[in-house]
Amino acid sequence: MVMQPVLQEPLQPVRIDAPAMAGGNMVRQNLLWRRLDWNLMRVFYEIVQNGGVTAAARAMNRQQPATSQALARLEDQLGVALCERGPGGFAVTEEGEIIFRIASEMVELMRHAPDLLTQAAGTVRGMLRISMMSSTRSRDFDEILTAIMRRHRHLEITVDLAPWRSALDAVQNGDADLAVTYVQILDPSLTYQPVFHEVQQLYCSPLHPLYGGRFDDPGALANEYFFLTGRDEPVEMTNFRLQFGLGTLTRGGSEDLGELKRLILTGTGIGFLPSLTVMEEVNQRTLWPLLSYGPLPSYPVHLVARPQAMRSLPAQLFFDEARRRLRARRQD
Repeated sequence: MVMQPVLQEPLQPVRIDAPAMAGGNMVRQNLLWRRLDWNLMRVFYEIVQNGGVTAAARAMNRQQPATSQALARLEDQLGVALCERGPGGFAVTEEGEIIFRIASEMVELMRHAPDLLTQAAGTVRGMLRISMMSSTRSRDFDEILTAIMRRHRHLEITVDLAPWRSALDAVQNGDADLAVTYVQILDPSLTYQPVFHEVQQLYCSPLHPLYGGRFDDPGALANEYFFLTGRDEPVEMTNFRLQFGLGTLTRGGSEDLGELKRLILTGTGIGFLPSLTVMEEVNQRTLWPLLSYGPLPSYPVHLVARPQAMRSLPAQLFFDEARRRLRARRQD
């Protein structure tokens, strides 16, 4: 019930105190957020993410005028300027930074909506995208993959092969949920789980004159022609080659290890390959390991994911399964 003020003579001016003003401001704020078009927030998120209206319109497959009008409507509803556009380029205002943070949280929540609905239904559905170095062989990874696919029969999994740099970029950009790959420098914005160690050996084919030979000194092969992996070569491998002067004479190469193996099999050069990936060829004597020297170059291969808050449910389940199995294996 609203109380009417009692008027006394002489009539005094009515004073509105601070709490009353705050209450009125709160009412206006509640009305604002109730009437706000949340689709405009998503458009603003894309504008900031893409660095401008034109780029955002292209990314969303919308017309540039419609995107610009959406921004203007949002600014009108909020009563503030969210960004500055002009000869100096595109820039977000302080108010725009605040709204962008809110919009980012909204987008992230909607990304997780399918996972939350899946959990409520008691069945894991969706797509898990894995980017993997070519010719990777790991019993541990295969066991993790098998366990996940058997436990969640409605889950779809795709595996794309890529050079290790591209595999990391795919996770960073959101084009893949997970990567199984070599990592040269750990990026603090990603999460890593070592899966196995890869060891490199130097091989030739039966068509090569060195077939059947073994070398205690890698430097003895410095004058041989090599096939190399180019920019995708692990730094541990590069350092080993430079230490012994290997690979100064080249016949080409490939970032794809399957194609690198194909070149080595021609017998016109020798090259390094991960020993696990060519076990069958070595057993069948279609590839010959040349080095008896040790230690051979090696490096860890990691399962890589974005931070937990940004992972899909399938990615989180896979990552948890990997950690659990690998921890149990270490304890054994």
